[in-house]
Formats: sequence, structure tokens, C-alpha cells
Amino acid sequence: MTSQPTEATFEYDASVIGVEVPLGTFDITPERVAGYLKATGETNLLYTDEAAAKASPYGGLIVPPGILQTVSLTGAPNAKVKFGNFAMHSGQRMEVMGPIRVGDAISVAADVKEVYAKTGRSGTMVFEVRRNTFRNQHGETVAVSEMSMVHRQAGGG
Repeated sequence: MTSQPTEATFEYDASVIGVEVPLGTFDITPERVAGYLKATGETNLLYTDEAAAKASPYGGLIVPPGILQTVSLTGAPNAKVKFGNFAMHSGQRMEVMGPIRVGDAISVAADVKEVYAKTGRSGTMVFEVRRNTFRNQHGETVAVSEMSMVHRQAGGG
């Protein structure tokens, strides 16, 4: 019989926890927005109808925050978790803090928020939570997304 791993048996690079790394900037262009709206079938008037959007609390067209997830930037920090023989994406969430508009230049900074272990019926799992912070050209945070990876021992080994 194999013993279950304990929380003390995993390793990671703690030096990256909470250290923001700039990943780059991208522009919210009319073409990018049009492509996103078409690809998603989005019809919300706040995104598609200037007159309706002007009458809203935003005073004009805004951009669906999901567009932020369409940009791929490299160089994000990695805690290099050493645990188990299997890792997978285990969840994602996004908190929107302000409107995004055509013409915005969005900068992205990434960090590893935390690494922690949990033990349940199937044994110990180690979670790595990575965070992306999106800021507009005025330095205002418009959204924060968090993605979790789970590392575990799968199968008999």
C-alpha cells in the first residue's frame, strides 16, 4: 500500500509570490472589438449601439471585458511547483473593476498570488494561483483575473 503525500512533500519557488512582472501592453482597437463581437455573437447594446450606450451610466460604448482573455502574452512568473505527476487547469475567475473602451492601451502585469496544499478524500493536491492585473493608460485597474492550476499524484504512482 502506498502512503499519501503530505503537505510537507512539495516544493516551489516562493521568491515569485506577489512579485508583479510586466507582460506588455495591447491596444483596444475598433478591429479587435469588431472581431470579438462577431466571434462571440455579442449583441449587448452597451457594446454595439452608440445611442443606447450614450444614455447609459457609461456615457458611451464600452467593450466586453472578456476581450482581455483573448490576448496571449508571455513571460509570466512560475512558482515551479514540484509535486505529483499530473497538473491541470482547475478554475478561473475575473473581477471587472472599470469600463474598457475602444482606444484604451491595456497593460498587463502578472504574479503568482499563492501556492497552497489541500488534502481531501483523494489525497493531497497543491494549488498554484496565478494572477493577471489589467490597467488602462491612466493606470486604473480595469480587471483582475486569477487562474488556478492543481498538481496531484494520479494513478498508482
